[in-house]
Amino acid sequence: MRKLHIGGTTPAEGWEIMNICDLPHVDHLGNANDLSRFPDGTIQEIYASHILEHFDYQSELQSTLNEWYRVMRPFGTIYVSVPDLDALATLYLDSVNLTVDERFALMRMIFGGHTHQNDFHQVGLNEDFLTYFLHQAGFSLIQRVETFGLFSDTSSLRFKDRLISLNMVARKLPAAV
Repeated sequence: MRKLHIGGTTPAEGWEIMNICDLPHVDHLGNANDLSRFPDGTIQEIYASHILEHFDYQSELQSTLNEWYRVMRPFGTIYVSVPDLDALATLYLDSVNLTVDERFALMRMIFGGHTHQNDFHQVGLNEDFLTYFLHQAGFSLIQRVETFGLFSDTSSLRFKDRLISLNMVARKLPAAV
């Protein structure tokens, strides 16, 4: 059973790491929108934290999710985390209780840190939008969860004691016969 951690940096038993940056422990160097190295239906689980917001909503986001769906085995599970636009916008608008630096940090969470060429966000996602894109790719049983408990990463990041990530789990069900 193959498990793929897209955007991962830290090794974990049983997980292969794919990243766009050539870092230690990366098993597959490449863009998350191109899984052509993996045959159809060969991945049981995909985990991706704060990756999808880097793809434009006109075509890249949907084609990326379609590609992830393609490589997944029937009954496979996808764990996806993105910055929650609703949570971030609500926090940002609370200017009375935030310093300028805190509001700037929130702005960076919305638009990306801009620390390197791949750190720019192209889309803001909330539960409705992400559910729509996952459903369009073919995923089913889509549900929001508080945390995954799989990796220590941005999926559990809190700001002012509020979770800033939208964490969703979805399944690839077999095609009806």
